Amino acid sequence: MIGIGGIGMSALARYYKSQGFQVSGSNMGESTDLISDLIKEGIFVICGDQVASNVPVDSDLIIYTVAISSDNEELIAAHHIANTSEKKVKILTYAEALGVMSNNKKVIAVCGSHGKTTTTALVYFALREAGLDPSVIIGSLININGKKTNYIASENKESEWLIIEACEYKRSFMNYNPEIIMVTNIDNDHLDYFKDLDDIKNTFQEFVDKLNSKLNKLIIHQEEDYLNLNIFANKVICDQIELSTIELSVPGLHNRKNAQLVLALSNVLGLDNQKIRIGLKKFMGTWRRQEYKGKYFNMDFYDDYAHHPTEIKATLQAFKEKYKDDIHGKKIVAVFQPHLYSRTKILFDDFVNSFSDADEIIILPIYAAREKYDDSIDSQMLVREIQNKFGDKNVTYIKVEHDNWNLLKDYLEINANINKVVITMGAGDVHHVYDIM
Repeated sequence: MIGIGGIGMSALARYYKSQGFQVSGSNMGESTDLISDLIKEGIFVICGDQVASNVPVDSDLIIYTVAISSDNEELIAAHHIANTSEKKVKILTYAEALGVMSNNKKVIAVCGSHGKTTTTALVYFALREAGLDPSVIIGSLININGKKTNYIASENKESEWLIIEACEYKRSFMNYNPEIIMVTNIDNDHLDYFKDLDDIKNTFQEFVDKLNSKLNKLIIHQEEDYLNLNIFANKVICDQIELSTIELSVPGLHNRKNAQLVLALSNVLGLDNQKIRIGLKKFMGTWRRQEYKGKYFNMDFYDDYAHHPTEIKATLQAFKEKYKDDIHGKKIVAVFQPHLYSRTKILFDDFVNSFSDADEIIILPIYAAREKYDDSIDSQMLVREIQNKFGDKNVTYIKVEHDNWNLLKDYLEINANINKVVITMGAGDVHHVYDIM
């Protein structure tokens, strides 16, 4: 598995290991806690440079993440092995492999621009409580019996149900053939790949068009009701379930809206609604989704994956709700690491407006990820515009460089206040600041 340290790839690695396969993989850079866990589970992993010798010549199946380029040495080696081996060696992307793995399952696919991970976890906790015993592959880590994992196998090997997080990026979800599709929302994200919002909507429509049986269901919010179904499948609008009746252990309107989808799913499957609600309440969150990191400098710290304006706004609203009754009047400090030059540039005005619920804002340099340097956009532009928009807020730029998080740590320590709550946000590596806390 090339890129085994990715959240989806590592989940698939755990699945294959649970099926008795010999699994190995490689990953760029240094080892992580997730990779250390894979090694403890008996999966061989090489970290560092990606070179041809990392790929075992006796592989039967080679899976790679689409995050790597076509000229990656390991991918080239994989094709060489496939072309020269006497046995049929398959080479698949992560999404293709997940599609193959799920073909003999009853699949519940959770898709949408935001909230996929949390909703997938909510579905799992609710269905498990109601006795359905599904397997799940999730794009984060959830805590089960004291262990953090992104793959959980059903206890009953005869169980047909599988819950998956279905991503729209590069049309990955077109590899899946679900029984039920749940749509959290549709928004203008991944515009480095999609042309515009209409292109995104059309892609979701293509996915929904894969529902082709009277047994198939689409579960969706009223505002996304423009997705049309073919004559065979059925649409379920979840908004008939009152948000005010939903009790969760995680704050935020967006999470209650995610839970609406799960309660509608419960009705579709004919499950005990009360048990479903108990399962929803048992969900305590996932890795990097409003995750409590601890108390440092007498302040509570949380970490969140929010990297899109809609997600930032929802996350900050959730924390404002969480602390609204605090007798000390907690101030919310947002530490944001923009993700991708293209996303920051295209959604610039939306990013500026997304911080209304923060009292103090710290912006870090843009995390480029898969993109080349673009000198037409930078974080300081964002700082200036946020300051212009919210003149009463303290907006600061901190130039963190080369994984050196001491500048950020020192700033937070110097400006610490017992009445502050700090939330680090972004899809990059901002969460590594906790490694030195």
